[in-house]
Amino acid sequence: MESLRQRQIASLVRMLHLNSEPNSADSSYAATESKSNGAGVPIWKVLVFDSFCRDVVSTVLRVNDLRDNGVTVHMLLESQRSSISDVPAVYFVQPTTENIKHIVDDIVRDLYELYYVNFSTSLPRTLLEDFAVQTTASGTSHQIAQVYDQYLNFLCPEENMFSLHFPNTFEAIHNPSMTDTAMGVLIDKIVTALFSVLLTLKTIPTICAPRGNAAEMVATRLDAKLREHIMNSRHNLFADSAEDIVAQSRRPVLVLLDRDLDLSSMLTHSWTYQALIHDLYDIRLNQVSIVQGDDSGRTSKRSYDINANDAFWESNAMLPFPEVAINIDDASNAFKREADEITRMGGVKSLDEVGDLNMGASTKQLQRAITTLPELTARKANIDMHMNIATSLLEMIKERQLDVLFQMEEQLGRQTKASILEAINDPEKKNPQDKLRLFALYMLANDGLRPGDIEECEAALKLAGCDLASLEYIRKLRSLNKMNASITSPALGTGTSAGPSGDLLGKFSSISNRLAGFTDSSSLGSIFSNVRNLLPSRKQLPVTCLVESAMGNRTNVGGLGAGLRSAAGGSSSTAARMFEDFVHFDPKQARRGNLAGSNANALRGSLAADGAAQKAIVFVVGGGNYVEYQNLMEFAQRSTPRKHIVYGSTDIVNASSFLAQLSRLNASS
Repeated sequence: MESLRQRQIASLVRMLHLNSEPNSADSSYAATESKSNGAGVPIWKVLVFDSFCRDVVSTVLRVNDLRDNGVTVHMLLESQRSSISDVPAVYFVQPTTENIKHIVDDIVRDLYELYYVNFSTSLPRTLLEDFAVQTTASGTSHQIAQVYDQYLNFLCPEENMFSLHFPNTFEAIHNPSMTDTAMGVLIDKIVTALFSVLLTLKTIPTICAPRGNAAEMVATRLDAKLREHIMNSRHNLFADSAEDIVAQSRRPVLVLLDRDLDLSSMLTHSWTYQALIHDLYDIRLNQVSIVQGDDSGRTSKRSYDINANDAFWESNAMLPFPEVAINIDDASNAFKREADEITRMGGVKSLDEVGDLNMGASTKQLQRAITTLPELTARKANIDMHMNIATSLLEMIKERQLDVLFQMEEQLGRQTKASILEAINDPEKKNPQDKLRLFALYMLANDGLRPGDIEECEAALKLAGCDLASLEYIRKLRSLNKMNASITSPALGTGTSAGPSGDLLGKFSSISNRLAGFTDSSSLGSIFSNVRNLLPSRKQLPVTCLVESAMGNRTNVGGLGAGLRSAAGGSSSTAARMFEDFVHFDPKQARRGNLAGSNANALRGSLAADGAAQKAIVFVVGGGNYVEYQNLMEFAQRSTPRKHIVYGSTDIVNASSFLAQLSRLNASS
């Protein structure tokens, strides 16, 4: 089964090949080129995009990928561009009045030979007519070779994860100055992007959402948009091959949720490689920027691209950090063994000297050395990247005592006011925001905290240098929404601990030196040999519990679900009760309206007939993160049979950014 990212990449590649399948000559331009230059010669072209579409492309494709697909130059639509009159131009932009004006200006200036115009989503008829009028008036309409709606207005940072790239959505929705008109515009933008995601997946799901908030508004409008398309479109864009028709017989469920349902997951400290990087450094457009220092005290900022084809990242992103460090050590040792073998065959001392190969060696040995060199060089660069990131992560963990904070949050139900105050007052924990997050999680997990205890902890937070604005807004929001404590607290996702508590860093205090010198004979495996039993507990977060209920199967989840139910004291049943109150829609039942706006009973009847849903699309209005994504992927992998889940949000937000939104909301409320 193709992932969402694979489908998006395939659509982008098709667009770069002038909306023809790669290596085909379907377009008139391609046919002309193949006759004049010979079959197999790429059609070199210019790619022009606006800033949003640039982000869409750069998240999944690199410069080399663009070049492999015939793109020699890529530029922003708003930038000053010189004429390249003998090549075609592929435009990939949002359907706005400003962008159409830029395109028309380019055509009038005769910047390129032909214009292949692609819009990120559906071009409204009024703008299409305006586009036609302007090009006709200027006498340049004959230069427009294609106009396509691509429905690709979303980002795919992971195989089954997407972001609408709408920053500060939580703040916008909760801002008291937000007008009904502005809210309607935002909801429509979300619906339009979700329609594109569903179209890319070629699926029409059933839809469910909690009542009374933005998620219900999105569900209602998305249902109406899907119904209108199915009933009134001359060409149903969801219709595809016979294989897809068979797959549609077991339709997924789209679970729309509000961020308000669970604030804790946005504040928790993580211990997995990917989530830890996002928390400490942020991951934007699949790029990580870290600050490194040298012995002289000078610092420098380095950025690393996380390639979709990075096998190490794919296999380690969701693993606990200590285990990742062991795997880095194993990868570096394997690399050293292969590099030593190649240099020995070539009669040189290092890979850098391969250019001075011993010509007395056998032809077969020389051929192997030369053939292997590019792959080894790429592997070394990849290992160096992960080594540098891991070294920087470790320094941050030691400086902020993140291992201690993580274990306290893992055992939040055992914490007392005294232990929380001790952590707040601890001078070794140098980051005030970490202390604020710890107390916010403790407060969310304990609905019955006495006002006096809260005031005492807040006074300690002030002395520690914390800005309490975000904490004040959490209290206001919690009071306003009357949040269900079992849903907003980590108790809903509490699982059994996988290892004893303690200072994890005590097990590998010298790792930074070992990481920095990975070519030494020292082994990280020995350092981490006693850390394997100190892994994070397996738990289901509130979003995962609700998705489990929505998929209609709470009995076949193996150890994960069983551990959750035994430790969480009925939290799965709490999620099930919440799900009973969700609104449900089935766009395919538009003509009969069987499920439109109904309660869960009709959907449960449908699930009972077809069996539990094996596929789900989860979307959180107001921001998501890698902690929730990984939790859902773990649930899917442990389910029997294995489930397929796609996770998305209005934006992927780390704790610092989310707290900033809360602080600004407190100031405006």
